[in-house]
Amino acid sequence: MSVYEYDKAIVNDLRRITGDDRIHIVPTDNVFRTIAKLDSDKDYIELPIVSITRTGWGMTGSSNHTMKFDGSLDRYDRGEDKYINIQAIPIRITYLLDVWTKTREENDDIIREFIFYYMTHPTIKVNVPYNLDIKHNFNIYFDSEVEDNSDIVEQPNKGEYFRQTIALYTDDAYLWKSSSRFATIVDSDNVHVDPIIKS
Repeated sequence: MSVYEYDKAIVNDLRRITGDDRIHIVPTDNVFRTIAKLDSDKDYIELPIVSITRTGWGMTGSSNHTMKFDGSLDRYDRGEDKYINIQAIPIRITYLLDVWTKTREENDDIIREFIFYYMTHPTIKVNVPYNLDIKHNFNIYFDSEVEDNSDIVEQPNKGEYFRQTIALYTDDAYLWKSSSRFATIVDSDNVHVDPIIKS
């Protein structure tokens, strides 16, 4: 499973708690262009805006994680008489969460709500595809500092706006991979066993 599945899970969770379908994984300098395309029927961009940028990811822990090897975990699918072999390598993914608003007070309020919510509800579910169709729980955490970027941004032709940025990460994500093989079935009707002759 690619890292992008975790991106989608975080975006979908943010959309769920805010009710705003305009939240996307998008570079900071493309936020207003992306929102403008979504709001093409409007003459203005409606604030507040929440955006996410993935800043990087990497492998964590021991390089000899038990699930990286073939045969580490088997799931028998009785419907197809196949074994699904699952492999996983632990990774850490880092993001930046940006909140854009018209006033500083509104920005502070939204950031506060995000921090309280995810400090008390950090768990998000991600669907693991590749013939597995299982759910994996992962947690997101915030770094301690909130960066105020309000002084370096300006909304074109609309005046100033406020932007605060907070880093978040998950360190219990995985790269997933699966393979399948047909189960070996012994037909007892066609098995012949010679009796042991004792002298």
